[in-house]
Amino acid sequence: MATKSPAKKSTFRKKKPADKSPALTLRLPLDLREAITEEARVKGDLATIVLFALRNVDQKTVEIMKTRKAGLELTRPQLLHVGAEAKAALLKWAESEGVSVNAIVVSVLDEFFRAFKRSKALREEMRLELRARRGYLPV
Repeated sequence: MATKSPAKKSTFRKKKPADKSPALTLRLPLDLREAITEEARVKGDLATIVLFALRNVDQKTVEIMKTRKAGLELTRPQLLHVGAEAKAALLKWAESEGVSVNAIVVSVLDEFFRAFKRSKALREEMRLELRARRGYLPV
């Protein structure tokens, strides 16, 4: 006699609205990704670098680059936890400019790394902040 196997229950989860999550999904150009990789040593450093860049770049001087149809070779998407306040500020800025949040972050990082290469004080300040946020790391 054939019996039916019980139907599996689906594990439906209600998705959080994208605006409520403290995370961003970024696709960076290869040159920016390489520059960040040189500075980022452990998990969480990428978010710290982005937040540091946002604090140290003047919003009025940033030239927004188009990333979607500009022919830039972008890396694979990565999830970045920057916090709710930083994400809200980025969303507001992107909305006022009429571009994506990814375009804003790419433009800020591009501007920041230009200044980063020229300024020894900025490099030292960022490296100190990265070390301070890492906590205890075994030798």
